[in-house]
Amino acid sequence: MCRHDQHHLNRVADVCADDSEVLALAVLRFVAAGYMTSDVACWDAAHDAAERALGPIEGPQFVATMTGIMRSIRRECMREWRFLPATCCRTTADEERLIKIIAYARHGFSSDAHEAAAALMGGVATCLCDTVSSAAERLNQLQTRLAPSASQANRASIH
Repeated sequence: MCRHDQHHLNRVADVCADDSEVLALAVLRFVAAGYMTSDVACWDAAHDAAERALGPIEGPQFVATMTGIMRSIRRECMREWRFLPATCCRTTADEERLIKIIAYARHGFSSDAHEAAAALMGGVATCLCDTVSSAAERLNQLQTRLAPSASQANRASIH
């Protein structure tokens, strides 16, 4: 895993469709940083962010779902995964592609999600597709709890 990708830096608010995707990206970044640094503080930060937004029951469940995605990426990605710090307002190309895969799954476009996941991983993406599908269901359920009418400018403030 690599923390930076200086060639592709779109804004989180432009990439994420709603607050649930912004929260998902922030939690994924915290989890990725935890794997990279072996520092439990990153995992605590993931839980803190999710619990602030979702509460003490759903927050940890959300972190577990996002951790499943990161574990799949670590298992199946055939190259270095690029991510930014959780509080950064920009995205890497890898993060943007992952959010697109999640969006496909959230809208029921499973064949598009599978195709994009295989392209992102550089081959087999069975685990990633399974974990993204589970995450998509959870994100759709949580969408109504996370200010669904927020403007794009407000969405970036979650993390």
